[in-house]
Amino acid sequence: MNGIVFLIPFIPLIIALLILFIDSKKVIHRVSIFFSLGVAILSIYGTYQQFKYNQVIVSENKILSFDRLASILTLYVSILGVIIRRYSYKYMWDEPGYKRFFILLNFIFSSIYFLLMANHIFIVVLAWILLSLSLFYLLSFRADSKTAVYFGSVAFWFHRLGDLFFIISMVLVVRNMNSFYLSDLKDMWLNSTGYDLEIAAIFLIFAALCKSSIIPFHFWLPYTSEGPTPVSALMHAGIVNIGGIILNKFAYIFLHTQYALNVAFIFGLITAIVASIVMLTMPDIKRALGYSTVGQMGYMIMEVGVGAFSLAIYHLIVHGIFKATLFLESGNVIHQARREPNITKSFSYKVFLEEERKFNKNFQLFIGIVILVLLLYTVVEFLVKKDLSNYYAALVFLAFGWFTSFQLFNSFFKVSREQSLGLIVSLIVSFLLIVIVYSFVGLAFESYLYGDNYKRLFEAANLSFGLISIAVLFLILSGVVVWLLSYYSINSESPNGKLSFIRTLSIYKFFYEEMFFRKLFLKKFKI
Repeated sequence: MNGIVFLIPFIPLIIALLILFIDSKKVIHRVSIFFSLGVAILSIYGTYQQFKYNQVIVSENKILSFDRLASILTLYVSILGVIIRRYSYKYMWDEPGYKRFFILLNFIFSSIYFLLMANHIFIVVLAWILLSLSLFYLLSFRADSKTAVYFGSVAFWFHRLGDLFFIISMVLVVRNMNSFYLSDLKDMWLNSTGYDLEIAAIFLIFAALCKSSIIPFHFWLPYTSEGPTPVSALMHAGIVNIGGIILNKFAYIFLHTQYALNVAFIFGLITAIVASIVMLTMPDIKRALGYSTVGQMGYMIMEVGVGAFSLAIYHLIVHGIFKATLFLESGNVIHQARREPNITKSFSYKVFLEEERKFNKNFQLFIGIVILVLLLYTVVEFLVKKDLSNYYAALVFLAFGWFTSFQLFNSFFKVSREQSLGLIVSLIVSFLLIVIVYSFVGLAFESYLYGDNYKRLFEAANLSFGLISIAVLFLILSGVVVWLLSYYSINSESPNGKLSFIRTLSIYKFFYEEMFFRKLFLKKFKI
């Protein structure tokens, strides 16, 4: 009976095949929703079986398996798939190529499911490559747009580079281990020593860097926003996370390496800081959102670099939900604005953008009590729970949470003197809430995904506490400096005010020009 979960990666292919013979848009939508709900139900069933029996479900031919990582991510992807298909029904109604869009969408979901559930290296490689091909066709869906096709091609070639790195890594793994099955490889990596897998692991890291748009392989993501909104939501909420997913799928290979995780940490740290700063200089909201995702992928890879593999999964799910909501809601707002310019102002607009607002004394008292309770809880957590202080994951996660708050509010809300109170309160509350959520969910992820082996992954990272602390402090300091510069530049009395010279500095131009990657790829290379 448990074998029914192995229908999950095949159902999207069945949907695509059925759509070939259907011309009615309503029927296409109904078929897609019906079968995608079936995938979600099967995912829930498989996850329940994992929680109840704590056993990996392996197909008879050992090609597919449903383990703990798959139980979390197939459930997440299946729910995301239902939402995106439902949203696409009306959003894509007037678009030419309605049938083609749903066929490609189901191909990409099938590739993701195969990647998550593959137990054979050949299936992993095949799904890895097909995912890139499906993404290219979706990004260049509007074939009449030269820029969409061009930047779809840019993404295609960056992903081909990632495919090359991944194939080399898998060849080295098979050559050293003499096995194609991931379940056997995990047992050998956990229970044996003496394997020399440093080079294979480093190629695996670089494959993940290409897929997850990590600097210097990032250029494709900020410029691929001309595809349909559902594609942008799927790309930022799911596809770009594939790098972190594949590193978790092969996590135990890093028990036999010395420097590979250090490489991931360095690239992740650079990307998290630089992309976040570049985002604040972008006048184009689409590119700003793109660099926001690049920065978040930097955090995810950095978390892997310190051995916090389960934390990277938690991060990519939370970030994916946020970005999917952001893109899908933006599409709704645009459509609504085209019909009715005087759209209803959102709560965030009223809180952060309206100059005149008065806080009721009871509301101020309530906020003060909430902050006090959260602060006390946070202090107790650090004093009582040793896991939060002994392992680097907590430090990285807390830095990620606070710095993300800076990114969010700097990107979407003006920082003025009148708005400072609301901004500061929001930052403090969000920071403290993240601590609480991590204490309940983050640590549970570690024990669920890796059991006691998660400690070995932390040890494999081989990074000193001092180095991690310096990196975290640098992240926080950079966030504070960027926020202060944004505040004073916006509130200078005139265009030639106190800090107007910031915009003329060469460092500002350096980030505004995207570290000259734009000139390099657009003018020097004809991709």
